[in-house]
Amino acid sequence: MSDKRIEHDSMGEIEVPAEHYWGAQTERSRRNFRIGRRMPVQVIQAMAVLKNAAATANEALGVLETGYIMSKYLEYIPDETGGEEGAGR
Repeated sequence: MSDKRIEHDSMGEIEVPAEHYWGAQTERSRRNFRIGRRMPVQVIQAMAVLKNAAATANEALGVLETGYIMSKYLEYIPDETGGEEGAGR
């Protein structure tokens, strides 16, 4: 038995370790991205800004109860005015 197998996707063929169950796209991701490393703090902050904006919009539309936005997480959102992180929140 071979220690590799060939998987196919829209980008073509790729060798995948035979003992693993994942397919071609996961193998490409494993090779091209640093999986399992710490996420940069800027990405986490951007996600916090996005989630806060979505919660604020949903609250304004009445589909999220008032006060549901978790203020304890607002310290992680950068201050859009150019000040320090979480300043004025």
